[in-house]
Amino acid sequence: MGVKIRDIADKLGVSPGTVSKALNDRKGVGDKLKAKIKRVAKEMEYHPNPIARRLSMNKSNTIGVFILSRDKIRLRESFAIEILDGVAEEANKRGYDILLFTNTSSLYQNVNYLKLCKERRVEGAIFFGLALNDPELEEIKQADIPVAIIDLKIKGENIGYISSDNPTGINQALDYLTELGHQRVGFFKSTKEAEVSEIRFRAYQDYLLERNLYNPAYVWEGDFTKESGERLAQEVLSLKQRPTAILSANDSMALGAMGTFKAAGLKIPDDISLVGFDNMPATQYTSPKLTTINQDGILFGKEAVNFILNKLNANSVEVVKEKLLKPELIIRNSVKDLR
Repeated sequence: MGVKIRDIADKLGVSPGTVSKALNDRKGVGDKLKAKIKRVAKEMEYHPNPIARRLSMNKSNTIGVFILSRDKIRLRESFAIEILDGVAEEANKRGYDILLFTNTSSLYQNVNYLKLCKERRVEGAIFFGLALNDPELEEIKQADIPVAIIDLKIKGENIGYISSDNPTGINQALDYLTELGHQRVGFFKSTKEAEVSEIRFRAYQDYLLERNLYNPAYVWEGDFTKESGERLAQEVLSLKQRPTAILSANDSMALGAMGTFKAAGLKIPDDISLVGFDNMPATQYTSPKLTTINQDGILFGKEAVNFILNKLNANSVEVVKEKLLKPELIIRNSVKDLR
């Protein structure tokens, strides 16, 4: 059995409460006695029980991480795993644990996210995959704990927003494609409930409209999954005049399309060019390697944790509630030079 607070109290002839206050730097103990208690505790090789300490301070040192729509956001093949890695790294560095919650679209109506947070005593929550039509959205806006949301911007006193500067990323890709002579550029988007997809689509649309290159027949709607990319590629194949390049709102749809195009006998990039968005690890190992827009998923996760902990520890300091991270075009081998 290790040394307990009562053992220290008995040795010094003070109450266990006094020892606890001293060791936790709480008010009610003079500086001289506090120093003596800490010295004796060290001599007796006292090691605090982290669970008991958290309970006494009414803290769990735990952050909840919600990865929603798991039927669409598969961890092993999505950007979510990088975000989770960043969350874990930053949380652990700062003495916090993470508690992972996941669900599928069909379970939305059975889940109350903030109730789960309260039951599991998490101090803050991070959401990835939250959609505009989620029935819990209004309640989340009123959250009394810090909530960091990836890729969905909503207003709330305790809400933080972390995303990429998506229009800049799309513009980088379109600059690259048009400079190489591509004037028929298609776009794979997701549903309107995925706000980040709409932001990327609007940037694509605005860019091409400004140059009189926009064709609504070259826009297809998927749902961010590889399977939807396969389906959309079949629709592209049915056209008499196909786009020379496809820009996808995420890598998964681009990778699905790549497989379908190759199965149909098309050569990439000779017959059609592809550009993704995310820079998932898998994009480095396809044949050809996929040109894509890089997002720093690790940094996403770290910024989400920073927002929560800054909010928890904020006094009069204003906490930054919005972070837009800089994307970067990664040029590989999936785009043909048409000049």
